[in-house]
Amino acid sequence: KGQALAIASVIAAGVTMFVTYLSNFDSLQRTRAVYYEGARFADVFASLKRAPASLESRIAEIPGVELVATRVIATVTLDVPGMAEPASGRLISLPERGRPPLNDVYLRKGRWVDSSRPDEVLASEMFAEAHSFEPGDRVAAIINGRRRWLTIVGVALSPEYVYAIRPGEIVPDPRRFGIFWMGRPGLASAFDMEGAFNDVCLQLERGTEEQAVIDSVDRLLEPWGGAGAYDREVQTSYRY
Repeated sequence: KGQALAIASVIAAGVTMFVTYLSNFDSLQRTRAVYYEGARFADVFASLKRAPASLESRIAEIPGVELVATRVIATVTLDVPGMAEPASGRLISLPERGRPPLNDVYLRKGRWVDSSRPDEVLASEMFAEAHSFEPGDRVAAIINGRRRWLTIVGVALSPEYVYAIRPGEIVPDPRRFGIFWMGRPGLASAFDMEGAFNDVCLQLERGTEEQAVIDSVDRLLEPWGGAGAYDREVQTSYRY
């Protein structure tokens, strides 16, 4: 009887732990889904060298595409006080007016950037915490060959960079890689991207075959240095 009771207790404990694990896992998945939906996390992503803004309307005409958002993205070198080696930063443009239509940015502290002030940025929370940055602090960046001071006016999160890792690295290092959001006029002017874009995100209609849209996007972007579109499953942060 004692052995039977011990065996039953072990089985009961195992079943309880298994059910608890599944419940927690389901809760995490639901929380992630709600966050992605609220932040309008894109379904398809593509980068390219440079394309005119007029191409956006042609992308929007692809069957199955519900929403298109074009951006300017640039990688820069950062000169962070207290670091022997330079860090890297990814500058992502914000619309001149209103919120990003896709991959919205959630402000954790501080304020939104003023598009009329080209040196204002929002910093990713992980990078800000790694360096104890607060709104009002500044960081130097080499932008298009020139040293420029960026003023952090807010700390933010994005569904696109829940897991932020520098290209070529195995594990993320928030001290050496940071995401920054900047007003589009200032960023476009610095990299000769006025009236153009080098990154595009799409939201698809329900039931749309993603591969068909990806093939159409690739055909449109190929003359403009398209690097190949991909869906959310391949997006770095989502995959990890």
